[in-house]
Amino acid sequence: MSRTRLGVLALLIAAPLLIGASLLAVGGDDPVSDDGPPAPPGRTNPTGVVTGTVTATDGEPVRQASVRVTALDEPAPAIPEIGVLTGDTGRYEWRLPPGRYEIVVHTGERNTAPQTATVTADQVTRLNFTLP
Repeated sequence: MSRTRLGVLALLIAAPLLIGASLLAVGGDDPVSDDGPPAPPGRTNPTGVVTGTVTATDGEPVRQASVRVTALDEPAPAIPEIGVLTGDTGRYEWRLPPGRYEIVVHTGERNTAPQTATVTADQVTRLNFTLP
């Protein structure tokens, strides 16, 4: 292969890499989603917060308990995470789209009874659980 052809081939291979690197250096692309129209200007997707604590019957905090939700509304809003875990103090916090949810807490061997919460945009809903 001639030197000219090798140079052109090298340029064809390097150009996309250089363009990609320059996009990353400038700030990259904005993420694109196909889950509906974008939020109106000046307003992000509205969410509310469900927060609370998970304790054992003796009052001790339950660490690393799995908090899970099931949407009760139709159509069901997109839930951003599969679940959240409680921290060292048994506290959890979850930002969710407005709607009605059934919430339950799981550990390896125990589950709480489900509770229902209504999440409202820009509001905090407190829901505490006691594991049996």
